[in-house]
Amino acid sequence: MGRFDFDDTNSTGIWWSTNVAIKDELIGLKDDTNCDDSEIVELLRSIAQNIEDYGL
Repeated sequence: MGRFDFDDTNSTGIWWSTNVAIKDELIGLKDDTNCDDSEIVELLRSIAQNIEDYGL
């Protein structure tokens, strides 16, 4: 995952903007569902596993 460096010093490019958009949506999901960060991480891992298994 080293090529996807999302620190605050890199604020341009498709990877950065995608990261920001996903993070914004996850914050909204967290607010709407009152779930905790570990549940969000579990969701993201589940999505990643699904993509690995079946592709996009």
